[in-house]
Amino acid sequence: MINIAPSISLIITTYNNPPFLELVLKSVLRQSVYPKEVVIADDGSGPETKKLIERYQRIFPVPLIHSWIPDLGFRASMSRNNAIVKAGGDYIVMVDGDMVLTPHFIKDHQKLMQKGFFVVGSRAPLSEKATRHRLQTLDPVFYFWSPGLMKRQVLIRIPFLATWLKGKSGISRAKSCNIAFWKEDCVKINGFDESFEGWGYEDSDFFQRLLNIGINRKNAKGMAGAVHLYHPEEDRVNAGRNWQMLQETITLKRTRARKGIDQYI
Repeated sequence: MINIAPSISLIITTYNNPPFLELVLKSVLRQSVYPKEVVIADDGSGPETKKLIERYQRIFPVPLIHSWIPDLGFRASMSRNNAIVKAGGDYIVMVDGDMVLTPHFIKDHQKLMQKGFFVVGSRAPLSEKATRHRLQTLDPVFYFWSPGLMKRQVLIRIPFLATWLKGKSGISRAKSCNIAFWKEDCVKINGFDESFEGWGYEDSDFFQRLLNIGINRKNAKGMAGAVHLYHPEEDRVNAGRNWQMLQETITLKRTRARKGIDQYI
């Protein structure tokens, strides 16, 4: 008998990195509480990723859904929007495909669910050398003392901390690698803005629009920790343009994405 959080859909983003995705999927299989389903938001990966997902679909205890879009460049916002539409849960927990989850990750996010809030979680970066080792062993188990961890305190699980350690506010240090939100709130702001091209700030824009409609931020302190696998930084050629678009959202108090999730609903 497995425990399932019936309201939660887990979305995992990925692009052409089967070893990373396999480590993440293995960490999902270790959850004390499962989401009702897992949706892979695939930004155009090739056949190796498809084969991996099909292999895990045969052993997953909950539905594992492959949401794929054609590879026409970095389109993280479109990939996420498509996956959110396919998700059947009322509550979305979203992680990047380089985040290995701790065993109580979904259970913690379930405890943090609260109307009127979105949740920002933390991550413990893993060194390049330790990441290479994990890609060889495909071992998703991490402890506080595991070699190569930075900010290892993120893995200490002390749930009561979340009630009195407030952490950052606004969009400061809010990253989409470990977040949770109500699907209806996402639809209200028209999801992620696909006007953002390439790397940068589409997640900050998403958070800012949630704040602009009165949804508050909650930080998962001492809960829902994850390990961030090392990888080279993305090309940031469009970062300046994307930053300016984010500033417009802040200044104009924009609440809806210019080009968003309503295309798919």
